[in-house]
Amino acid sequence: MLNKVHHVTYVVESISDMAAYMEKSFGINPISTDEFTEQGFKSILFRIGETLVDFFEPMREDTTMARQLKATGPGVMHVAWGVDSIDAVFKSLQDNGNQMRGDAPAISPFGYKTANIETESSHGIHFQLAEGEPA
Repeated sequence: MLNKVHHVTYVVESISDMAAYMEKSFGINPISTDEFTEQGFKSILFRIGETLVDFFEPMREDTTMARQLKATGPGVMHVAWGVDSIDAVFKSLQDNGNQMRGDAPAISPFGYKTANIETESSHGIHFQLAEGEPA
């Protein structure tokens, strides 16, 4: 069912500082830089091998990522595991007793499908599943 690490999302104070750090330290540049005003964050997205790595900078204090940044500082927000046939995986997880966020997989701001298992079902761990590539 799980076939790769699809992406890793970090929450940071400044995406521009992270972009400069990634270029200086590792010689890589983002494949996209976006501002998602409605969702309350800015993002830079990198491709490292087959894995996507994104950094989110909160734009508002009322977001989950802003609360995480304030509580624990910069760090991993979540890891998303790659799957094929995410709609079937979503149903299978529900049938196996998992509480899922929403009624079906959602489309991420980057254009790929995601599904989230509620932490009450997964021993407190945020499992996100993803299928597809950024648009």
